[in-house]
Amino acid sequence: MFTGLIQEVGQVVSLQKQGPELRFEVDLKTLATKNLEIGESISINGACHTLEKLNNTIGTFFSSEETLAKTNIGFLKTGDYVNLELSLTPTTRMGGHFVSGHIDGFAKLLSVQAVKEAFVITLEISSEFTKYVVNKGSVALNGISLTVSDFKKDTNVFSVAVIPHTWEKTNLQYLRAGQLLNLEVDVLAKYVESITLSSK
Repeated sequence: MFTGLIQEVGQVVSLQKQGPELRFEVDLKTLATKNLEIGESISINGACHTLEKLNNTIGTFFSSEETLAKTNIGFLKTGDYVNLELSLTPTTRMGGHFVSGHIDGFAKLLSVQAVKEAFVITLEISSEFTKYVVNKGSVALNGISLTVSDFKKDTNVFSVAVIPHTWEKTNLQYLRAGQLLNLEVDVLAKYVESITLSSK
């Protein structure tokens, strides 16, 4: 479980396709100084991964066929920047929202508009996810906890407002229109849906 508050922007060092699977290395930078243990969970662009090896600041990770099919990890190239977050501990401050690290699908980046010091990012999602999106509700994009600022129910398009700190401390600043971001809808919305359906 994660909070959606990005702790570091790492950089992909190497990628090795192994059939339908992938093993890759990421420079964890300052995150490598956090007494990391082999086997612990780290969110990479919002997708939960297990740390296999650690050599100085370089962490090794493995992505299964299913992970590559449902996330943008399979689109990564050497040199790309990725959002990183360590899993929650009992003493972690809950500053974002509950993020499971299990990606639901993709959000296509349509545009980025600077509004004074902030940025408004507009995205398009599949119609299967629109029922989980509400104005002022939470979504995770590439692992970042964000608030929906504008969503019209009759469309698949919504916007989020990004403050300067989030822009500077995540990989949003490196993305371009047309790219796919990992989308995780609010898990609380899924629970409400499940309870509602089971009570019928």
